[in-house]
Parts: sequence; structure tokens; C-alpha cells
Amino acid sequence: MKTKQLLITAAFVSATSLSAKKIEKSKIKEATVFFQGAVLTHTASSILDRGENEIYIEGLSPNIDKNSLKITTTNGVIVSASEFSVDFLSESQAANQITKKLNDSISIYEKKLEQIKAQNIVSVNLLSLLQKGTEKNVSGSDKGLDIEELKKTMDYYKNKSIELQKEQAVNAEQIKKYEKYLIDLKKQLNQETLKNAKSSGVLRLSLSSPLASNCNLLISYYTPAANWVPYYDINIESTDKPIKIIAKSKVRQTTGLDWNNVKLTLSSAMPSNGRVAPLFSTWFLESNKPMSYNRGSSASSSMRAAQNSFSYEFDAAAGKKQMLSSSTLKEVKDGDGSQSMMYVVDGVPVDADYVASIDPDKIKDTQIITDPSAAAVYGIKADGGVMVISLKSSMDDYVTTKDNDLEVAYDIDMPYSIPGNGKEQSIDLQTKETTADYKYYCAPKLDSETYLLAEISDWERLGLLTGKANITYDGTYVGETQIDARSTQKKLALTLGTDKRVSIKREKLNDYSSTRFLGSDTKQVFTYKLTVRNNQSKSIKLVLKDQYPRSTQKNIEVELLTKETTPWTANIESLGVITWEEELKAGEVKEYKISYSVKYPKDANLNL
Repeated sequence: MKTKQLLITAAFVSATSLSAKKIEKSKIKEATVFFQGAVLTHTASSILDRGENEIYIEGLSPNIDKNSLKITTTNGVIVSASEFSVDFLSESQAANQITKKLNDSISIYEKKLEQIKAQNIVSVNLLSLLQKGTEKNVSGSDKGLDIEELKKTMDYYKNKSIELQKEQAVNAEQIKKYEKYLIDLKKQLNQETLKNAKSSGVLRLSLSSPLASNCNLLISYYTPAANWVPYYDINIESTDKPIKIIAKSKVRQTTGLDWNNVKLTLSSAMPSNGRVAPLFSTWFLESNKPMSYNRGSSASSSMRAAQNSFSYEFDAAAGKKQMLSSSTLKEVKDGDGSQSMMYVVDGVPVDADYVASIDPDKIKDTQIITDPSAAAVYGIKADGGVMVISLKSSMDDYVTTKDNDLEVAYDIDMPYSIPGNGKEQSIDLQTKETTADYKYYCAPKLDSETYLLAEISDWERLGLLTGKANITYDGTYVGETQIDARSTQKKLALTLGTDKRVSIKREKLNDYSSTRFLGSDTKQVFTYKLTVRNNQSKSIKLVLKDQYPRSTQKNIEVELLTKETTPWTANIESLGVITWEEELKAGEVKEYKISYSVKYPKDANLNL
């Protein structure tokens, strides 16, 4: 008996101490997302007693690098100890309303399905009994039924049979309908279950407070469960107008948290690299031996290096949005007395109350004009001065690009919500315009099509990152290309598509080609004619290329016949590529020739 009482007492004490835990909820405020991984910043607060306090912070991602945890406090509070753990039960214990409704709906339709199936079984059995009873009634008597009785029996069988068959048809349709409902409901339930089956990261903190006060906490850490990918929309209206390049991003995260209205920064840094610049050591030649390689430091050490490049300033009043109020708007006074200031928002005069209601995050620029020019521009009402306010009107106004030695970062001054289900969220970043040089390109030895290219000079000033680009020309989607930010080319070439109006034909001229035998060698001459016609109604720039072979063996000699070959713009001898750059007028036809000889042993089989 005493043992039982002790167990009850111990359980009560344990439950009491568990309920006495000081648990605080954290809220994610900022997310700096890298190409792989992210640094998340949470805020939380707790009322502390003087001396030692123990609190639990919930709502962190369960998938973090523990070594990257940084905790900042206010009011002189010191973090004497911390411990991170994962709670797999907290989220599952809180019944999700959507999940509950789905389960209730599934239960209702399953009962309906059972009922309708039971009714259908009864109907099938009744029809079977009707058929057997009718057969027995008709054939049961030795004398048989008279005409009237047989007629009544057949009419009853017919009517009842039709009634039961109709009932079965209706039941079959209902069964099909309910089964489809159940399939859809269960699919939705599975999706909701996956969405809400989240574990939670919990941080236990031992805090030493010099006085009883409210402590604000800022918690930041690195998690690998997020990434972003840059891509572009390139819009070209016509060849005489600038190219519009819209930088975009695809952001996804599976941190176990839904990011609701967070301040988002997208960075091109790679914190998971953790690499050290290589140094040479002496190279000794020796026999090959199996070697083991040190693949570098751990992700946690790389994270610490990455964390050092980011600093967070924490305000005790963080999270409280300061709105403009009419009492803070200054009045401009002149020597003749006081006059109210005039307010103009995006060119429209407004009153002070309207200005006071504007969210400061939506303001792009504010100017106060007090000199006589104000009245000249805005009229006599502006004698007391004018406050001119410009509001943000596009994503360019909300995105600030920071470009330093290690990264390009897009700081988005607009709250974003990114669900934790791993689905990509598309975010517009910035729009830039640039000029291009448009040329038509053709290499008929490889492809008979003529391509329109847009070549962008000094493209590095655009600050582009490596990524895919969707190209639209004259309102029509023409395809996808890849922008390589690591390219060493002087110009960025974009392929806009093919144009049938610039036609080209490549043909071998047999009269100028020959084969001769010189002792043990064979010498062949190849001559090709390239005919280009511009069927457009305007002049175009054309880049035409062709190729001649190169030899790596002494007994095979290749010679470009310069007299027979049309003078070229460029000749890359290492590749054997001839380039002609010309301007073709509307309707103009031009011919080009390339001729070369190959001398090789008679018994050689070459890929000519």
C-alpha cells in the first residue's frame, strides 16, 4: 500500500514539475538563404526572476547545426548554459483543424458507403427472390396458371424487376460517387498529415539575470534545409529597343517551420564549403601508393566561418512597427505667421492624416521643400512648405543588392511567407535594361538553320548569376538558355531563335575539287560554295562560319588554299574555323568559297 502511495506521489511531483516548466514560443523574423542552407533568426521574450532561471524556447527548426547557435539577450542577462533537443510530439498532440475536418468527412462518407452497399445487396437479393418466386409460381401447378393469373404475375414481375434494377443503378452511381469522394479526401488527408507532421526544435537555456525584468532574446542558427536558385526572364521587344532582364529566384525550404512574414535575404555565398586556400608542398617523384584524402573540415566549422560574415543587431523593441503620426509631422513657419505644410504623395495632394496612415516600409523617398520654388510648382497652398513622398511601386524599390568580395546578396524589404512543404516559391528580384548587338549566325557545315543572336558587351556590370533564362522575343516565347557567370567570353551571346528569311546553301563544287596520286601519296582538293540570301526587308549583320581539317600527323598535310578561299574576317587556325562577318542589304545574295587540300598516304582511311 505504501509503495502504491509513493508511486502516486512521485507521479504527481513529476507532473507538477513538468507543468512548471517555463516554456516560451519563438517567432522567426529573418532568413538569409544561401544557394544551399540558410541562417534563421528568431525572437522570443521571457519574464525572469533575479538570479538563475531556466526556460525552454520552442518553435525552432529541428534540423540545425548546433555549433552555429548564437543567442543574444538584453538587460544584462547572461546565458550560463544551453542545450538543444528535438520534440517529436508537440506538433502531433495539437490536433490540426483541417485534419480533424477531413477525418470527420471520411468517417461520414464511409458510413454512407456502407449503407448504400447494404441497400444494394438487399436489392440484388430481392431481384433474385422475385425471379425464383415467379418461376416457381408459374411452373408449380400441374394445371398451370390461367391467362389472367399469368398476366398478373408477369406484370408484377416486370414492374418490380424494373423498380429494383433502377434502384441498383442509382446505388451503383452513388457507390462510385462516394468512393471517388473518399479517394480525394484520403489524398488530401495524406497531404495535410505530411504538412503538419512536424517536429520542433527546443532550446533549454539557463539564464542569470541581475534583476527581475523582461528579457528579449535573439536566436540565430544555420540549417541546411533551404536553398534558392536564380533564373531570369529576358524580354526583347525588337532589335532597336533595349533588352529587359528580370532577375528572379526560386526559394524552397524544408526546415520544419512555415516562414510567415519574414524578412528575406538571398545570398550567393556558399557557407558549406569550409575550404582553405591551397598551398604547394614539395613534389617528390616515387612509386604509386594508395593514398587517402582529407576532404576538408566539417560543415559545422564552415558554418562558423560563414556566421562570422553576418552580424545581427538586436533592438529590445524589435517587432514593433513604428508608424508615422500626425503629431510628428513638422509644420513649417514663416515670418508672417504659421501655415500648415502641404503633403504630396506620388504627385497627389493629401492631408496629414493620410500621411500618418502610410506604412514607413512602403515609402521610397521623402523630400521637404521650403524655398519659394514650392509655391511655384504646387501653388499658393505650398507657401508653408511641401513634403513630397514617393511610394515604392515595383520590386526594384524593395530589393537592395549588396555586392562585396565574397557574395551578391539581395536584401528584400518586404515580408515573405515560405511554407515548409518544400514547394518552390518564385520571387521577383530586379529588372535591368541593356543594349545588345544583333547578328544572324550560321554554320551550315553543322546546321542549315540561321540563328538570331543578341550579343551583350560589358555584361559583367549587370551582376548576373549562373542560372537558366527564359527568352521572349516580340511577345513570343522562343526558348531557354543558360547564363554562365563564370564565362571568360567578352560578350554574352543569347540565342533568340531561327529565322527562315535568311537562307543559306552549302554545296561542294566538283569542278574545283580533284583527286591526284603522287607516288605513294594521294592529294585531294575540296572546294565548297556557301550562298546566303537576305529575304528580309531590312539590312542585317551576318556571321558565317565554315571549317577545314587540321592534322596531328607528319604524313598527313593540310593546306588552306587562300587564293580560292573568299577573304575572311577571322581564321582560328587551332580549330580550322573561318569566319566571315558581312552586312547584307535587303534582298541581297552573296557567295563565299572555302578551299583546302589534304595530302595523305594511299593506304590511309581518313574521315574526309
